[in-house]
Amino acid sequence: MNRFLLEKYSEIISELKFIINRKEFPIFKFGDEADPGEYSFPWKSVGIQSTVQITEEKRERQRNSRELANFPCTICAGKLAGIRNYFQIGRKPILILHYSGSTTPKEKPFIKKQAKQIFRDKITEITWSELIQKSFGFSFEEFFYEEYPACTFTPTEFVEDDWQKRIEACKIHLEENIREFGIKAIVVLGSSARLIFGTERAKEILGKEILWEIGGQKIPLLTLRSPEALVFLEEKSKKADSESNLFQYGKEKLELEDTFIQHLSQIKKYL
Repeated sequence: MNRFLLEKYSEIISELKFIINRKEFPIFKFGDEADPGEYSFPWKSVGIQSTVQITEEKRERQRNSRELANFPCTICAGKLAGIRNYFQIGRKPILILHYSGSTTPKEKPFIKKQAKQIFRDKITEITWSELIQKSFGFSFEEFFYEEYPACTFTPTEFVEDDWQKRIEACKIHLEENIREFGIKAIVVLGSSARLIFGTERAKEILGKEILWEIGGQKIPLLTLRSPEALVFLEEKSKKADSESNLFQYGKEKLELEDTFIQHLSQIKKYL
């Protein structure tokens, strides 16, 4: 037998004897496998959690569930369900607050059928898309959108105090989104503005930029009518029973569209 092989064999036997005597059997790594000795198995207490820990874990689950079909928030009483995809992420630091839920028994209940749906119907989305394109030259999807409040509720007669409580409770989600995504300005549409400020105050500040204090900071806010107002005028023009009425509705629609574009121009400085 080759002398070199005998020497190697003798060397291996000697090392094996040494390992057996020390009772050490190291496991060697193969390729890019991690050394088993480097794995960490952290211990986590299963004891009673503090109120702070429970609250923080709950908020983290909610924060990570912004795009789930059923938003798991349990703050408000009378909640029917969380609105599907209540928060949609954009690229421009402008947040559009709106509300697709019903506020009175007369309004038909509404459930979003598509993940990226914002408004109740496609024609309103198209109308809004055209307004944003004319005002800024880019897609309406560049903005952030948030349902405010983020849930639907049992339909009852409109009671402003009840909605004010829901709006106040829902601020926790709004504040987190403003802070996390560096929102520089807010636009509030239609019913969401009425729920936040009340009917009369919403009318007073319509089309005006104000500073809204939220989460310890003052952020520019612009209140607009819902684009559904333009859709309404369009539908009326289709049902006009005379040329004069058709002309009148068409004129009102153009004037309202110009007003939208004029009001939206106020937020260009925050893009």
